[in-house]
Amino acid sequence: MSILGIEFIVRREVNPSDLEKVWQVLSDISNMPRHWRGHREVEVLSRDGDTYIVRIRFAFPGLNNRGAAKIEVHERERTVVINYVKGPIRGYVKNYISNNALISQWNVRITPFFLIMKPWIKRHHERRR
Repeated sequence: MSILGIEFIVRREVNPSDLEKVWQVLSDISNMPRHWRGHREVEVLSRDGDTYIVRIRFAFPGLNNRGAAKIEVHERERTVVINYVKGPIRGYVKNYISNNALISQWNVRITPFFLIMKPWIKRHHERRR
């Protein structure tokens, strides 16, 4: 992995009776900032079936806190894949439900400007919410 790469997996057990509610939150793209760390604003620019193109304002301050992503919601697999295509973070985050757990798999690359924040970014997203 390059010095700019961040890869990790976070797994949270979910009460089986809450799985449907968790999926509803996970797949609600417009309300991502209410439930997912790191996104201050998510604006849906377009939607084609289960694929969204969004503009993002990340939660960290500064001028370089905006980006764009393609988000795919896969109902049958209970998976949401966020492909960050523009901005300070590039790569993907795959969030999915499996065996009574919510799993978030990260494989992203940050711009050199954010290298000093790399340890904080990982800790920030691994903390229990």
